[in-house]
Parts: sequence; C-alpha cells; structure tokens
Amino acid sequence: MNTQRLWFQIAAFLALVWGGVAAVMWSTEEHVFTPEKTLALMQGAPWMKGERISGRQRSLYLDDVIRSVSKLDFSQRNRLREDGQEVIDQFMATLSDEEKSDYITRVFEGHFQAVMKGIDKLPPEERRRITGAIHRDMKKRAAKSPEMQFLVDQDSASFDKNFTKDMALFFKDAPASAKLEMGPMLEAFHARMQGFRVR
Repeated sequence: MNTQRLWFQIAAFLALVWGGVAAVMWSTEEHVFTPEKTLALMQGAPWMKGERISGRQRSLYLDDVIRSVSKLDFSQRNRLREDGQEVIDQFMATLSDEEKSDYITRVFEGHFQAVMKGIDKLPPEERRRITGAIHRDMKKRAAKSPEMQFLVDQDSASFDKNFTKDMALFFKDAPASAKLEMGPMLEAFHARMQGFRVR
C-alpha cells in the first residue's frame, strides 16, 4: 500500500513539474525569435497578401518584423538569409523608402557603429587584414551596388587609410538599396571581430 502511495505521489509530482514546464514554454513562446518565425512574419505581412490596413497597423507590424530580425544572433541571421533571401527581397520591395531607412537604421546601424569603433582599435596588421577582407567582399557586391564603386576603385592601402571616413560617408549618403547590400557584410565582420565564425 505504501509503495502504491509513493508511486502515486511521484507521478503527481512529475505531472506538476511537466505542467509547470509546459506553462513556462507557452508563456515565453512569443518572446523566442527564430529565422523561421521571422520569415513567417515577413510572408504574413497583410500588405503582402493585398490586405488594406491603416498606416498605424502597418507601422506596428513592421516594428514586429524589425524586432524579430534584431533579436536573432549572428548565426541565426546568416541562416535567415541563406534560407529566405527570396522572401526577404520580396518583403523589402514592398516597403517605402522611409520604411527601408527605418529598417536599416534599427537592424544594421549598431553593427556599422561597432565595426567603425572596433576597426580603429585593432593592431595595424589585424586592421589591414580586416579592411582587406571587407574590400574584397565589396568588389564582389559592386555590380549590384554601383554606389560602392568609389570605394572599390581604391587600392588596398588607400582603402585601409581612409576606411573609417569613407565608410561613414558611404553609409550616410548611399541609397537604401546599397545600404541593404552592405548591411549583412558589416554584420558578418562585426561577428568576426567578436570571435564568431560566420560563413
């Protein structure tokens, strides 16, 4: 009898524990951000499906998308682009210039500032290695963003010497399309500077 009672108490305790775990998981589900959820948010934008909504509703929905992207870590953002670049491109094409500017500022500006500050603190050899890699990466992207051409045309030494000034000027004056092209690259280099491996 005592054994049955003990097993009953154990079963009741385990049920209570798992019930608590399930409740915590359910309550925190909306605060967990993944590439899949972010892509689903983009695809589910009401205006992507032809629905008419108010400017306020559109702004709030875009806030949700930007927050979801911003909460992803480096590897998740990389996976987001690998798995859903077509969805991202389609979503971005529906945004106004002002909305794109807001997206860029909130998603990429922090990485840009971190790279700019971090690059000047590196030892000369390491700085040349990083700026050289950025220069090579920009050459690959220049065909899509002609605005990068004035940076790409410099030799490596000039690019390294003028990096902070020229990049700040570029990021300030370049159109949204060029910044969107540059953003993931800056993000990747920020990750490398922090010791993360991003493909």
